[in-house]
Amino acid sequence: MSTLQELPVLLKRAIRRHQVPGASIAVLRNNRIVAEAAAGVLNLDTRVSTTTDSVFQIGSISKTLTATLIMQLVDQGKLDLDTPVQHYLPEFRVADPGISREVTARHLLSHQSGIDGDFFVDSGRGDSSIEQLLTMATMLPNLFPIGAMHSYCNFGFALLGRIIEVLCNRSFDQVLKERIFEPLGMDHALSLPEDTLRFRCAIGHVPSSRRPNHWYVTRTPYLSFGQKAAGSTPSMSAGDLLKFARMHMHDGRNEKGERILKSGSVKAMQRRAIRVQKHTQNAIRGWGLGWFLMDWDGTRLYGHDGATIGQFAFLRILPDKGLAIALLTNGGDAKALYEELFGSLFSSLAKVQEPAAEVSTPAKVDFERHEGVYSNITGSLTFSRRGGIPVVCSSLNGGGSAFPDNSRLARIDNKTFALCTGKPVLDRTRFLFSDEVAGKFQFVANGLRQHKRLYSPVGADHQQG
Repeated sequence: MSTLQELPVLLKRAIRRHQVPGASIAVLRNNRIVAEAAAGVLNLDTRVSTTTDSVFQIGSISKTLTATLIMQLVDQGKLDLDTPVQHYLPEFRVADPGISREVTARHLLSHQSGIDGDFFVDSGRGDSSIEQLLTMATMLPNLFPIGAMHSYCNFGFALLGRIIEVLCNRSFDQVLKERIFEPLGMDHALSLPEDTLRFRCAIGHVPSSRRPNHWYVTRTPYLSFGQKAAGSTPSMSAGDLLKFARMHMHDGRNEKGERILKSGSVKAMQRRAIRVQKHTQNAIRGWGLGWFLMDWDGTRLYGHDGATIGQFAFLRILPDKGLAIALLTNGGDAKALYEELFGSLFSSLAKVQEPAAEVSTPAKVDFERHEGVYSNITGSLTFSRRGGIPVVCSSLNGGGSAFPDNSRLARIDNKTFALCTGKPVLDRTRFLFSDEVAGKFQFVANGLRQHKRLYSPVGADHQQG
């Protein structure tokens, strides 16, 4: 029996192993969906079962939809990627006047704006939510000069969403429906939360702080509505996500052969705009215009991941084999589920696999140039040594921390360290240092976001070698 035929059983067993309440997966091969499977429940409280037409939030995979809408405007001659954003949005401002004047759509699409952009505030729920978010963001700081490096920026895609609204004279939700969902036949896709009433819809599950390995239904089903163009509200079935992927694989045409995006724009989105640091998660080697670009042992792929509150989505596209896989989940160790299922499917169907992440063990290493406090608007990371072993503490601005204080670090290379706590979910975390000045690294990337050095710690152990 083939892997595709076994997929329903594989999925059912795998969600139990990885404590995922519910999941849906679909496989596209040679322009048609050849397998779909669903398992578990959409909501642990209601126990509604997951089906292949169930709708999940796709999170930041939405950025590839927003990028597609932007490129459609380029195709129409309404937008130039290298013209400053203020030409289209004269009212746009952030804290840095230079970035306000000079940032372009190209910078935003490839996360090179320098804006510290994990800006999730309540900007209302109506058609003006993106516009209101921009009015609340005038004091957003920058991390680095435009184009100097890469740092994942949600706010940049909210800004792109507002450009779409202004140039189309419609709300982002209307444009997404008219230009993507309807022409691609995505009849199980939505971006307005009220439309969830029309579908079997998943809700996110978050871990309990009191009961180990226990998950409960989130009381906050959506992130900031003003960030919808970055991924806070768009939802769909796994099959519908592959209809979108198929358009990009089919040179910008839908199933009927109608052109949705010009061939040149399809290629531009998949062309590397910036090279990312070595050891970046998911074997990412670069970023295009919306897509992240991967190299699996010499095989080129592109795709995107998504995460909202307790929902996680994965999309991988292998163009040379005509293969794409989408996985949507609502909690648990979704990354482990992805690794198991995609590892099996890509190995079976295309003879390729994502390279395994490098692992190491804690040891006394030269860590003086790494030590210090690094910060962005989400919080801070403090690197120091205890008994000569590198450790890290996390402090989130909303309270709490991302992992236990003084978590040990294992060296991967001189610029890359990983958590080494003994907990697999945490130990996927990587810290990528860069921009050494006067013997001190100035930045550390974690979760694709840059943190900028504030100062060096002072203490007895800081002096140890």
